[in-house]
Amino acid sequence: MKRWRLLALVLLFTAPLRAEELFQEITVSAGDTMWSIANKYLKDPQKWPDIVKYNKLATADPTMALPGTKIKVPVMLIKEEFRNAELIRMTPEVRYKKKAEEEWHPATALMTLGYEDSLRTMKGGDARVRFPSREEVQINENSLVILKPAKILQEVQILQGDIRASRAKVIMPSGTIVKPRIASDYHAKVRADQTEVVFVYKGEVDVTAQGKTVRVPEGYGTSVEKSAPPSSPVPLPAFPDFDPAQMTANAPGTGMEAPKIIGAPRPVTGTSAPVAPTPPPMKAKALVSQNLMTSYRIQLARDPKFTEILLERTEKIGVNFDIKKAGVPDGSYVMRLAFIDAFGVQSPWSTPTEVIRDTQPPKITSLSPDNNQRFMGDDSFCDVVGTVEDAAMVAVNGELVFLTNGRFTKYVNLTEGMNKITVVARDTQGNETVQERMVEYRAGPQESR
Repeated sequence: MKRWRLLALVLLFTAPLRAEELFQEITVSAGDTMWSIANKYLKDPQKWPDIVKYNKLATADPTMALPGTKIKVPVMLIKEEFRNAELIRMTPEVRYKKKAEEEWHPATALMTLGYEDSLRTMKGGDARVRFPSREEVQINENSLVILKPAKILQEVQILQGDIRASRAKVIMPSGTIVKPRIASDYHAKVRADQTEVVFVYKGEVDVTAQGKTVRVPEGYGTSVEKSAPPSSPVPLPAFPDFDPAQMTANAPGTGMEAPKIIGAPRPVTGTSAPVAPTPPPMKAKALVSQNLMTSYRIQLARDPKFTEILLERTEKIGVNFDIKKAGVPDGSYVMRLAFIDAFGVQSPWSTPTEVIRDTQPPKITSLSPDNNQRFMGDDSFCDVVGTVEDAAMVAVNGELVFLTNGRFTKYVNLTEGMNKITVVARDTQGNETVQERMVEYRAGPQESR
């Protein structure tokens, strides 16, 4: 036993600490030892001393049961099938399915997703997943993906819909492989006719299909028809389903800031916008792959024909446009964008998009329990019930709750003494209302009435 402890201590104080070590928490089951955990989770069980190195444990003996409930282990040592991702954000309705199961279950915020678990976003729902490398992948509505957390390059298999990623390798339904060359910002999408498209907003991405690889620079996109190789890259405005407003929404955690248009954009149907003349062909030496688009021009009007322009502004790429700070009153507007490259050439105007300026927060009404309400008895819980107006999301004590016709219910555990209950309602514009309740719980017989 002394030999094991001595070896563990030597490794603990001599092994170098990686500056950017990535960890995953593992829950210790009753009777688990360091050795049994290493055999189950580690690619090389002989690396068990790393568990000692990164955890404050009561014993360094690998044959003794561990007293703790959770330990952290470097992700690079863990077998792929045990690597986890985290669902860090969601808008109902989102469902998940474990690798070995057939049944779908409602997802919950901050839940853990394992290797080859599936995630499905329903109509109106979206999700954001964080991988062990800290990369975040945005999964948009009506999408179905299979997650494969890895050490450095994450892998996401998309079966339906579209996702937004930075460094993740993406596999499309037909086998098309999308692999970024650097930390990027790109959109991988499966159209209704099963055509696959990739739009690159930042960085540089390789797209491979039918044995051919096409390198797509920022500001360009490619499409993959059924049983065909990727098309040659063309500027994004040439794609009929390219929406410039999407460049600014739900960007992954790339460390590069794209301009954000804040104000719940949605396409205007049954309208056509004036189209600027197509820019003249540019010589090869004029193409700038890293900074093709240097600025953007934005216009706001009340009607989709832009007969009266209420606001016009030109901003550099990276400067966000917030309609709440645009000096216009609350209401519905029509917006269009055009991008300007390093040589002053302006792209055609985008399809008109409706944006809403709304500074009014949602309302929370009929909230119970009352403030300072007392609960007594053996049941240490209470139901938080309320109604909201104009809310897209409601959370009780940090946990998302589902809304049914504007009404919500959440079961909350109570501890002895005073308990704080926080209800947060947020709308699509980011306006937020917070209400708090302090309730008291005392164990024992209920008071006689």
